[in-house]
Amino acid sequence: KVPMTKEEVREVSLSKLRLQEDSIIYDVGAGSGSVSVEMARMALEGGKVVIAWYTNQENKQSVVHSHPYHELIIPFKGSMVQYSSAGSLYTLHVGELIFFPAEQFHSGKYDLTDTVSERLVIQVDAEIWESAAQRCGLASPAWTKEVTILNADSVSTWDLRGLFERMAQSPYIKKQYQNAILESQLVEFQLLTNQIVEEKHTQAPSSTNALIAQAVAYLQENYTNPDLTVADLATYTYTSREYLSRSFKKYTMESIHGYLTNLRMQHCRRAIAAGTSILDACTESGFSNYSSFLKTFRRLYGMTPADYRNQLNELCGKYQLDLLEQTKTLSASAQQ
Repeated sequence: KVPMTKEEVREVSLSKLRLQEDSIIYDVGAGSGSVSVEMARMALEGGKVVIAWYTNQENKQSVVHSHPYHELIIPFKGSMVQYSSAGSLYTLHVGELIFFPAEQFHSGKYDLTDTVSERLVIQVDAEIWESAAQRCGLASPAWTKEVTILNADSVSTWDLRGLFERMAQSPYIKKQYQNAILESQLVEFQLLTNQIVEEKHTQAPSSTNALIAQAVAYLQENYTNPDLTVADLATYTYTSREYLSRSFKKYTMESIHGYLTNLRMQHCRRAIAAGTSILDACTESGFSNYSSFLKTFRRLYGMTPADYRNQLNELCGKYQLDLLEQTKTLSASAQQ
């Protein structure tokens, strides 16, 4: 299904919704998920959980990105999905579950061998996740800090998809019970996942490269430096530019230049959404040439940064009205 608006416009406009402290957002059965799935990359103020179904009908690759929420993905129809994170490749098959900790940079590639690829995407606010973890009594298990894949048998045995679908019914529960039930469901998920990991019903990365892990970490820490070059990265990793470039492409699914540009563009888009001027957003993100930045922005997103900012403001107003109507409907249903 084709999104109504540019991916990057959708992702930032959602960050401007200014939800209330007790808001819980569900967008279930949302077709392409063109709005809800982008919440994974933006901090919805006060939001707790986003649950969405997402559909691809063509081969697609998401660029490297991070978000302030924990993210869980279960593909349930179509072909496998390949993810890249921290110098490792992960192959996710139908029925398996992958967990990305908050602020973990990653990208995905959807090579469709069937008509469509569909997946269930769950994004969990870090605060309610930590609150549930404290109730579990778990001492910060390692799986909560790294990319983890649960195998399809364990996901099916413990009906984790069903658990998430039950979580999606929270808007129909009385408001005074919602947070307690939602947190209890997260406790259930964390305890079950901990048992699955302890019993080693997990999948290892398809491949890992320590050199590329070192390289991407360096880029993620230094991308706002406008003087950063591929030569600097090669020097830092004690390897040749040619070998580094080939290996980087293999394990991240992007070129070094493309990876760096996408890191900077994510930073820039968020800055624009937060009200920073376009020029300041450009320089703060590591772009040294304003004219080149404008050309790259237009090439990537099909619009100027000014058009982008204007469209954000327009979409924000529309989504606020839609959210208000949805909230009224859900409230009326819950009171019946």
